[in-house]
Amino acid sequence: MNEKLIKYLLLFLIFFVVIYTLYYFFVVNPQIRLLKGKTKITKRKKNLPTEIILLRDYYKIDINKIGLIKILRILNFINALILSLLVLVVIPIDKVYLKIAILVILILPTIWFTYYFIAKYLKFLERKDD
Repeated sequence: MNEKLIKYLLLFLIFFVVIYTLYYFFVVNPQIRLLKGKTKITKRKKNLPTEIILLRDYYKIDINKIGLIKILRILNFINALILSLLVLVVIPIDKVYLKIAILVILILPTIWFTYYFIAKYLKFLERKDD
């Protein structure tokens, strides 16, 4: 294999593990601790991550039917994947301002596109549980 490709794959793996771990400890784990002993979330539950609110309110996903912890784990994986890929896209660029501009331009459409397909998958899981 090409040495440059191995370098990019290693960087991707490092970024993915770091982002996945940080997201888990700062977003997923606190939510799991808040839910300890509770099986359902209420409509007005405070301190929900923005991603969950987006899926619940915009895409009409029944969080209680699928399970908040399961959805948080899926989102943890997807968010780490998105951010790792976007970082790899801008690594070869030399200028910092250009890197930031490209990240700002790419991150919203990428998240919107991916969350659309996550919502489709979660709707499938909802129907499967019926």
